[in-house]
Formats: sequence, C-alpha cells, structure tokens
Amino acid sequence: MSEFVTASESRTVTAHGIFNNNTVPQGSEEKDIWEDMGSRLLQVRRQVHVLFLGQGELRTRLLNIVDETEFFVRKYERPGVVKRWLQINPKLLYFDSSFQLMEEDPECYKQISRGLSRVELPCYPDSELIANRKKYFEEIHKKCEAGNFRYSDDRIFQDELLHTLTLVFENDFKDL
Repeated sequence: MSEFVTASESRTVTAHGIFNNNTVPQGSEEKDIWEDMGSRLLQVRRQVHVLFLGQGELRTRLLNIVDETEFFVRKYERPGVVKRWLQINPKLLYFDSSFQLMEEDPECYKQISRGLSRVELPCYPDSELIANRKKYFEEIHKKCEAGNFRYSDDRIFQDELLHTLTLVFENDFKDL
C-alpha cells in the first residue's frame, strides 16, 4: 500500500513517490534535489528576463508558466498542478490521489468524503469521473500493449503532464 501523509496545516492528503527518482541529476552542482530544481527554475526565469527584454506581455506569460511549473514541482503531490492546468486538461484529475485512496483504503476514503475526518481531499470523484478515468486508463493500457510499451502509471502521468504543458503554451500563446 502506498504511503499517505496527512498534513493538518494544509488539511490535504499527499501521495509521495510520483517519479521514483528524487535524486539530483548527474553533473549538477547542487547536492539536494529541491535546491537543484530551484536552481533550474531560477535559470529559466533569468533566461526569460534576458531573452524577452522589452517584450513585457510575452515575458509575463512565460513567467506565469514558470511560476505554475514551480507550484507543481514544490507541491510534490499528484497531480499537484494549478487549477488552471486542470481546466485546460481535465485528464490530469485521473491521477488525483483521491482515486488511489478510494481503491486502496475505501473505508478511509468513505470517512473523509463524509466529512468525518479533519483531512480534506483536493478531489471527490463522482461516478462520471470514475467511469471516464477507467476508460482513459483502459485506452492507454491498450495502446501500451499494442506498442509493446511497458509504461508505468508514473510514466503515463509524466506524458500527460507534458501534453498539458503543450496545451498550456497553445492556450497562452494562441493570439501570437
């Protein structure tokens, strides 16, 4: 069973271990993954400021995406993205930790969903969302099987995040 950590301050349930590789990339000057990610995001911010000097609107849009990316990186939960990204790609909801809790500990989920716990979930799936999620994963797993891909659910999540980022850029720059 996956480990769930409750945080009374934020009153949410967090599923850890999304990427199974929380180590600093080889060649990084940083010794801590959090510092490495922070340094990389700072590097991107600096590049945006330099490359888009005098292009305020464009720079602002890009920096907003960087901020939203940092939110995801620092949130360290699944899906852990800003609500705007969920609106742009609702399929990210299929990766919410609420589903995992519902499947692995239905009694705990029932207590939380009925308000009998101090814990709050970011999502309370209804029957439509559950059915759509089931269909989504069935289709993905069929594609993986047909292509002889051995993608884990973590890899599928990463692919969906990448697709979401593409949709975010298309959304934010459709008028350019």
